[in-house]
Amino acid sequence: MKASEDSRSLRFFETVLELKEMHSGLGLTLLSVAVLTVPIPAQPVPETFTLNVPDGPISSKSGSSISLLCQVSPTFNIEPFEVKWYRFDEVNKPTLWYKDHKIQEAIMDPRFKGRVSLTGGLERGIASLRLERVTLEDSGEFVCYINNNNWYEKTCVVLAVSVIGSQPVISVAEARGGGQVNVTCSSEGWSPQPKVTWRNKEGTEITNGQEVQNTTDSQGLVSVSSWLLFSPSESDWLSCIVFLSDEWKTEGRILPVLPGGDYKKGFTVNQVLLVVLPVLFLVIIICALCFIIVFKRKGQIDQGLNVAETKRLIKENPVQSPANQTTSDNKDKLEENPVQSPANLTTTDNKDKPEVQSPANLTTTDNKDKPEGNTVQTPANPTTADNQVDLQGPENPVQSPANLTTTDNEDKLEDLLLGKKVKEEHITTDAKTASLAIRLSQKGKRVQYVKAKDKPDLQQSIHVLGNKGFDSGQHYWKVKIQDDDRKEEKLAWYLGVTKENAQCPLTPQNGFWVLFYEKEVGLHVYVDSVKTPTRQTTPTTVCVFLDCDKHTLSFYDADSGSLLYTFNDVKTTDTLYPVFSPGKRDPQPLKIY
Repeated sequence: MKASEDSRSLRFFETVLELKEMHSGLGLTLLSVAVLTVPIPAQPVPETFTLNVPDGPISSKSGSSISLLCQVSPTFNIEPFEVKWYRFDEVNKPTLWYKDHKIQEAIMDPRFKGRVSLTGGLERGIASLRLERVTLEDSGEFVCYINNNNWYEKTCVVLAVSVIGSQPVISVAEARGGGQVNVTCSSEGWSPQPKVTWRNKEGTEITNGQEVQNTTDSQGLVSVSSWLLFSPSESDWLSCIVFLSDEWKTEGRILPVLPGGDYKKGFTVNQVLLVVLPVLFLVIIICALCFIIVFKRKGQIDQGLNVAETKRLIKENPVQSPANQTTSDNKDKLEENPVQSPANLTTTDNKDKPEVQSPANLTTTDNKDKPEGNTVQTPANPTTADNQVDLQGPENPVQSPANLTTTDNEDKLEDLLLGKKVKEEHITTDAKTASLAIRLSQKGKRVQYVKAKDKPDLQQSIHVLGNKGFDSGQHYWKVKIQDDDRKEEKLAWYLGVTKENAQCPLTPQNGFWVLFYEKEVGLHVYVDSVKTPTRQTTPTTVCVFLDCDKHTLSFYDADSGSLLYTFNDVKTTDTLYPVFSPGKRDPQPLKIY
């Protein structure tokens, strides 16, 4: 009985202690919130101070944003002080320089312009550096320097930038004996060196016979390859995971069977498609060729019958000249077999009777098939055109310029490119050059405007550059402006070329040769810094043609083949890069072919 009472007493005291700890933790949390929200009263400036920074490196993923912490101790207002951030070995090229209550942009390192700011609050003694769109080149030591003319301190902050590589590419090859296959997993573009893990469908890690090889390119990025021997019956699929951490990783999966392999699951869907699709494609091509041949032969037979019938009518029913139309016999013949002039031909006559050509269409005379005196004569042109009958049938209309279709214009554009022996450039975007309000797809082919939350549109230009530059030869690429399945009209965009370090405004004088579109204005360019309208059309796909040798830049409507505008004086010694803009405050994307 006493032991039971002691046990209950012990549990009671434990409960009391737990409640006390909970109340203590809650009170500490409320106290922390109060400290952070209550403004710090003005503190006197001490004679000396120190700087607090993180002990170890700060890790960040390429393309993200990061803050490098730097805070004075004790805490006081440092707004009147000089604050400078610079790379460890580049003191004369500051990353950011704050002095006289403002940012001094004149001598800042151009690599960081538009990407850096101070954060944390100088009035609270915090001078942290905010770095946007981090790149691999930003890795290394940054120096935080604070000076009040009487005392200064500086210290280093290390930034370690990680680059997430490509999606793993997995392949299967036949292994020698044992009923196993050799599975290979490759991924490239990593920094630092990643790890590789193989797992089966159940999530169990596979380590038997695994080998890994790493190679580093000139930019310091690592490519990794791993392979292992695997029995296809062990699992339905394999997973290859390449990772730097639990958050930064990529994964690929595959069914580890060979095409045509006699395994438990038989043929996979992919294997069946690999066999069926080529056969189906071949059958379609053969059917199309047969249809074209039959159609052409039928047209030739119909045209031959029309020519023979026309010759027979001309022989049997000659058209008399005015001088010969005096006898009643001739009048009767004309009444029985009238040859109608173009003014008398109706729609019904054209459908029911073979057409006898008007004088304007008769160009050559077949004297071998007609007796003298029986030709179709007019005062202006006494000749007949048998060959013209072949060209004037219903299957071979003579088109006027107004009847030219989109296909004709497309052929003209393609002929221009083929005549110059120009191959289409496969361009992606360079994420390092993207504006703050631009989102890019993983492959760099899709450019979209995305407004940052709680941030106004401060940038004058919203664009990104291509990954290729050109300084000689001819090049062209295509950009999809508007998808056919989208009902909303795109409000704005601009395309063209620019020099790598060109500045606003977007004019040829500043190194921008671009074609603009705004819904209220239409297509326009800048000539001598003056907005100049071009053809009033709204293309859905634009072809950009750059001729570096002739110093010209042309824009075509890729759907109709028509020329939109040409810059004839694109003269520069710098490399020209494609530039793409989805337009400000327009959520619809551009797509690069």
